[in-house]
Amino acid sequence: MECLDTLLPSLTALVNSSLSSGVFPEVFKTALVTPLLKKKSLDQNELKNYRPVSNLSFVSKIIEKLVLSQLSDHLSANSLYNRFQSAYRPGHSTETALLKIVNDLLLALDDGNVSLLALLDLSAAFDTIDHSILLHRLHHDFGIQGTALDWFSSYLTNRTQSVSIHCYTSEPAPISFGV
Repeated sequence: MECLDTLLPSLTALVNSSLSSGVFPEVFKTALVTPLLKKKSLDQNELKNYRPVSNLSFVSKIIEKLVLSQLSDHLSANSLYNRFQSAYRPGHSTETALLKIVNDLLLALDDGNVSLLALLDLSAAFDTIDHSILLHRLHHDFGIQGTALDWFSSYLTNRTQSVSIHCYTSEPAPISFGV
């Protein structure tokens, strides 16, 4: 916190420049992936016992948070959220989604209807998002255009990741999918 007064003007200028130009800085597009053991009791020699943790730079995360805030404001102000969406929506959570499902099941039961609930684990869904489809939806479904759309395009393109294990780091590899 001692250096906040010194760093804040430069950080603010960097963020403002990125957003006003529609260009996300290339230097912040590389993720460092570190495999972490899921549980300490698991065998360290089994690859399936590890989960990849992808880390971006601190500055990258700050810019992401600011853009998320602006995008959320845009979606709320223009009533663009799906009415049943709970994730990434202010005032909603997995709890509100679960309450909705339980309520619907109880109402159906009260009416004498039979219900079937199928659940899917979409926890890694963002790892499979096609960037061109996302950009198309941002533009056509959510009205993002001009410099803002350019920024999202810049943010998603030319991303790379390296794997780091102990003191070894792989060469950067391109990322074509995921957010």
